[in-house]
Amino acid sequence: MIMPEAEAIPFEPQDLRGQRLLVLSPHPDDEVIGCGGLVALHLRDGRPVHVVVATDGAQAGDGAQREAESRAALALLGDATIEFLRFPDRELASARELEGRLAAILAAWKPDLIAVPSPLEIHPDHIALSRAFCNLIARDPVLFADLGVARVAFYEVSAPLRPNALVDITTVADTKYAAIQAHASQTAIRDYTSYARGFNAWRSMTLPAHVKFAEAYWTTALPSLRTTPFSALRESMGPRRIEIVHEPLPISVIVRTKDRPALLAEAVASIRASGYPAEIVIVNDGGARPEFEGVTLVEHETSRGRSEAANAGVRAATNSYIAFLDDDDLHYSEHLSTLSDTANGSDAAGCTIGWYSDAVSAFIDGSNRETMRIYARDFDRELLLLDNYVPLPTLLFRRADFLYLGGFDPAFDLFEDWDFLIRLAQRGDFVRVPRITCEIRHIKGGGSVVMANPEGSPVFRNAKLQVWRKHAALMGENLLANVFEREKRRTTAIEGDLVEARGARGRIEQEVARLERDKQSLIAQIGALSERINETMMRISHLEGANVEIRGALSLSNSERYVAVARVAELEPAFAASQTAVAEMHRTNGALYTEVARLQNLLDTIFRSRTWKLHTIVERVKGRG
Repeated sequence: MIMPEAEAIPFEPQDLRGQRLLVLSPHPDDEVIGCGGLVALHLRDGRPVHVVVATDGAQAGDGAQREAESRAALALLGDATIEFLRFPDRELASARELEGRLAAILAAWKPDLIAVPSPLEIHPDHIALSRAFCNLIARDPVLFADLGVARVAFYEVSAPLRPNALVDITTVADTKYAAIQAHASQTAIRDYTSYARGFNAWRSMTLPAHVKFAEAYWTTALPSLRTTPFSALRESMGPRRIEIVHEPLPISVIVRTKDRPALLAEAVASIRASGYPAEIVIVNDGGARPEFEGVTLVEHETSRGRSEAANAGVRAATNSYIAFLDDDDLHYSEHLSTLSDTANGSDAAGCTIGWYSDAVSAFIDGSNRETMRIYARDFDRELLLLDNYVPLPTLLFRRADFLYLGGFDPAFDLFEDWDFLIRLAQRGDFVRVPRITCEIRHIKGGGSVVMANPEGSPVFRNAKLQVWRKHAALMGENLLANVFEREKRRTTAIEGDLVEARGARGRIEQEVARLERDKQSLIAQIGALSERINETMMRISHLEGANVEIRGALSLSNSERYVAVARVAELEPAFAASQTAVAEMHRTNGALYTEVARLQNLLDTIFRSRTWKLHTIVERVKGRG
């Protein structure tokens, strides 16, 4: 689906208010986690709110305690009413009486705004409550007639939706989080307060800077639910369809390891996190036996080196395609599916011999972590002869080609993958997928061969020389000139872009400095005008006090009036003068407020400008925003 940016996400907060708000909550606590801000805003305005909790929540605690927590939480938000239906937790989909109970509540309460869980939610009770409400509206014509003017606001709890309304809850955010914290039995299990705070902060990202927290909703007129299938409703809030373009390739992932159980566990977990049906082959090259279920384990009693370990893993693999993952690196969840789809979409009978993605390089020293994208080069067969730019974990190739080439050369225990890639590249081209799908990690003290022999070290240099000597016959007399000329053009282009970027940065810095001066000047002017307004308001207050005294004197009884004739005569001119002065001051205040609004609009223009937004982003990245 293609849509304009402004339709994909709101850029201004919406005042989502009803005269009577009904909240349908699957469990005790969903009402405050999902829409506690909306409830608090309604209650602050004195608008009636009724909360209906569908289940007893007993799967995650004592039902009576959870009800008490819901009552206490709502009391923090204001004076709302609450009703507990007490259907069994996690059995809402089979609750036959649910729709009848909901119909009675809707008929009695007659809300004009109804908050309902999003149909994109994952928990079965959330989906069941959403579906029951939609089915009820679609099937009950009497109820539909009673609620024809109502709006429905679908809210999110644990699964994001694509909102068409973002509600600014900044002024009631702390109250909402205090209400969530009141569900002590649940926050002891998971930090729902932090989750909600983070979710609401993230939802404010597209809104003006003064909005710090927002709740997301997908709203629609209730009549539209009469003709909208539940599946189409889900599609409108956020496509969740799974597109399978090709059957997944049969892939075996080879993981070499030796006595790094923690790192190995992370590597295997990263493969499994993708959900891709890959075979995992672990080659233990002489270390303590790793314990994993559902893997193919190859054991070497003593270490045979990196090349022999890789060869043993490929020989033990049963699938037609091979991927590697060193035990200190990580596959991201989309890695195997991305390469599989690309390989499936290319000409298997043509000249493509391998597929590889981009990767980030992470240098880890204790808690310090530095990540760079340095593996992102298009395939260049000549450059590959001089330097390896394709890390082995990014690569997918055919098992048959590996075996045909004899696998890794046991003469190499460093750059054995580079040597193999050079040989593989002589049989065809590699296809690069320009997406980051891997993480190549360099962990200090983690036993990394590269970290132990960094670039420039004698071992590193000798290993490169070994590769170059082996493949010297492939390095024709024009190789160095060709690679040098291409790299020179690339470097020149990068330098040009850098100079341009520096110039642009300078212009932006000058513009930001000007905007900052204008901003401070406007703030000062607004401050001065505010002081004048306050002074005028004080004078108006004094004059109005005098008016009260005059009116009191003028309203005396006849007997009292006789005594106060002289005082009245004295006060009548002052009353007229004060009335004139008050009117003039109100006109002055009106002009001052107009000027404040004009200056505030100028400030808003500054804050909305692209330059200021770029400046704000940079400041936040630097930790100053």
